[in-house]
Amino acid sequence: MGSDIVSEVRKAISDVVDPEIGLTLGELNLIKDVRIEGDMVVVEFIATTPFCPLAEALAMMVRDAAKDAAKGKNVAVYIRNHINEEGINKRVNENQTQ
Repeated sequence: MGSDIVSEVRKAISDVVDPEIGLTLGELNLIKDVRIEGDMVVVEFIATTPFCPLAEALAMMVRDAAKDAAKGKNVAVYIRNHINEEGINKRVNENQTQ
């Protein structure tokens, strides 16, 4: 069942469109990892650029797509390779775990 959830989440976030570029994360090959850790689905993706001005909005879009596909599991989303990744990751994941 875990691999089914990982596949569903990966597919869902692959379809998220980068609002600045107009291509999906899948097309841009920006998905780094989707995995299960305990009762949580963990998603890591790469920012299009280290200074991407829409990185936080994109991370929230990824979080929402992952949550919809995660079948009730908690979701944690981490953007990588962004100048403000620590702050973005904290804000995106606030109140995501129980």
